Amino acid sequence: MMRRLFFWTHFVMGAVAGVFILLMSVTGVLLTYERQIIHAAENSAVVAPEGADPMTVDALADASIAMGAEPGNTLVISKDRTDAVTLSKGRRDNTLLNPYTAETMPEAGEKTKAFFGRVMRIHRWLSFSGGRSELGGAINAAANLIFAGLLITGAVLWWPKTWKWAFVKTQLFFRKGLRTAQARDYNWHHVLAAWSLLPLIAIVVSGAVFSYGWANNLVYAAFGESPGRNGPPAVAEQEAQPSEIPTDFTAVSLETLLGQATADYKNWKRVSVILPEPAAETVTMTVDMGNGAQAGKKRTLTLAHDGSGVIGEPAGSDATPARKARIFLRFIHTGEVYGWIGQTIAGLASLAGVILVYTGISLGFRRLIRMRKQAKAKRA
Repeated sequence: MMRRLFFWTHFVMGAVAGVFILLMSVTGVLLTYERQIIHAAENSAVVAPEGADPMTVDALADASIAMGAEPGNTLVISKDRTDAVTLSKGRRDNTLLNPYTAETMPEAGEKTKAFFGRVMRIHRWLSFSGGRSELGGAINAAANLIFAGLLITGAVLWWPKTWKWAFVKTQLFFRKGLRTAQARDYNWHHVLAAWSLLPLIAIVVSGAVFSYGWANNLVYAAFGESPGRNGPPAVAEQEAQPSEIPTDFTAVSLETLLGQATADYKNWKRVSVILPEPAAETVTMTVDMGNGAQAGKKRTLTLAHDGSGVIGEPAGSDATPARKARIFLRFIHTGEVYGWIGQTIAGLASLAGVILVYTGISLGFRRLIRMRKQAKAKRA
């Protein structure tokens, strides 16, 4: 009786939300390598003048200031100096620069970004028109919660009645030579459900945190914090450090400081250089050894502008524990927190979601048809 209850609960939830789960899964597959594809598209737009070498950090900084950048803005320099440079004036105010000429590249990767933007709007807000849809977002959020229910009830239904290897392996591995489509769908549904369960749970739980304020608040409450607190205030010792540097210094080049910042990080991928005031005694740089989404692979350094070296210890993220957890959930959703391996797992889990919806609906409706035929036979 309990198993029958779980089955019908599982079937009804799948029938109600299947289409929306399918759309989120398909778009999730398309978004798997979004970051890498966009970067490749942006870099492919770089045109190098014949015989030219990439500009130094100082030349790029001067050119950025000349076009309106201010101290405190950020230049993001890749280890491959032929890659496009990003001038960031704010979270959503980023400009791509040609590393050879410092000219802006407003159209670099725009078509690619527009494509992924459309896919993302469908994924998050069920919006096919280009804008944000609150109704569509609510539908997708609810479908995501229903997906969580499907995973729970599905795990119960998957659980073998007897733990004999001869039976369990049929639930874990694809079988060959199945004679009917129903047998194939049954096998695929159970196998994919088993192998994709954990990554799908991570995707669903993190998705709920984005969608619902109460879920987001729970993350902060778990650490005894309130949303909106971004990090601890600077301590007095940190504030006093710059005064330890003599005022009569001679500034060295940003290029030299970049070399100092990356000297101990041979596997660095990019460095964010905060443009300093002309007479600043220190320069701040963040060395990123990951893909840009891995907070644990970033180190922020304060360097003496006179070239005497790093001041203090390199710092990781100064975010609070709750904020770190929130960032982790943001990038566990895409798998990026574990690099391209994590992205691949998330993409494969999304692909499994597509097949699970198809096979689940197929099995459910075959069962309904079979039950209808049996009822007719009894009446006859």
